[in-house]
Amino acid sequence: MGKMVKKKPELPHQEEHADETWLIPYSDLLTLLLALFIVLFASSSLDKDKAAQIQYALAAAFSNASVESQNSNIINFLNDAKDMQLEEDGVIISSDSQGATLEMTSMNLFDKGSANIKSSAIPVIKKISRLLNSNKYKRFRIVVEGHTDDTRESQIAEFPSNWELSGARAGAVVRTMLANGMEDSRFKAVGLAGISPAYPNLNPYGEPIPENRIKNRRVIIRIEL
Repeated sequence: MGKMVKKKPELPHQEEHADETWLIPYSDLLTLLLALFIVLFASSSLDKDKAAQIQYALAAAFSNASVESQNSNIINFLNDAKDMQLEEDGVIISSDSQGATLEMTSMNLFDKGSANIKSSAIPVIKKISRLLNSNKYKRFRIVVEGHTDDTRESQIAEFPSNWELSGARAGAVVRTMLANGMEDSRFKAVGLAGISPAYPNLNPYGEPIPENRIKNRRVIIRIEL
């Protein structure tokens, strides 16, 4: 009788696992695309108030601050500024990561090369002072920034460069607001000359853009909410 060959026990079938490491960069790519679409949608479709809410929510998330309180402050201020019809006085009401901003072109505030506020601009500054001195906003600090374009606007010895001119203009706005009952300790006046233009002063061919230079000559009242 022949010897029986002992059959090896069958090993359980093991399924082959596909390499899934590609999922990590793929998910990162989808996240970046989603962020891009959110930014594009926010910049093209939302009004300023909603854009401010998104901006402040993102800023607060990264700084571990309270989203709700920041949103509430910024939206309340934007709405109150609009209710006072500051936009009809030529004031641009906006916001950034530091707080709310009220922007006025220098041509509405000053004569060319001057740091003396026009009499026609005093009522607007009075309205702004009244809003900022209300109980809702009395505890917030204020930074007044003077900006010029890339040309030398003043030709008088008092302002040998745009640094002196922009600083004097910021100080003149602060001085006017103090004269309307605001506290000195709340303010900081900063002259930034032409180092922070809102729009390009020159086109790609190096030619001046006059309308942009006018927009860049401005004063910004920044409320640190």
